[in-house]
Amino acid sequence: MTASTSPLDTRAAAVPLAELRRTARSYALNPNLSALLPESRDRTWARLAGDARLDVWLISWPEGTETGWHDHGEASGAFAVASGVVLEQTWALGAVQHRTLTEGDARAFGRDHVHNVVGAGPGRALTVHAYAPGLVTMGQFELGPDGPHRLATPQDASSW
Repeated sequence: MTASTSPLDTRAAAVPLAELRRTARSYALNPNLSALLPESRDRTWARLAGDARLDVWLISWPEGTETGWHDHGEASGAFAVASGVVLEQTWALGAVQHRTLTEGDARAFGRDHVHNVVGAGPGRALTVHAYAPGLVTMGQFELGPDGPHRLATPQDASSW
């Protein structure tokens, strides 16, 4: 007898990065997203959809707010900018790399991706994030001279 995966076991099936990017972009096209989160000086977020296979989140980025260096636990992901400007910082080639993303831009990444995202202004930005499997934990990192170093055990994603 051989083992098989049930078609009902959605967690076992990986979601391709291209699908995550398409999902984030699709949700980001909604012209009513700004009404889903209040204006605030702090970063705010709301879960738009999700199941065991995939999570979709809306995040508001007032100018100057940031996530801090982090990963997404066991999840791969993608994000699309619905409005405004965000700056993504990653570590590569021995230095911090900066990528500016504006309305319509999208970025996908694997589960080993560590980055910091910043609301670059002016005003607030809105981004839509898609994660697979659903986002459960996030690791926090500190940036040292030789790159990001994990600070502690991953935290529950609901507190990020």
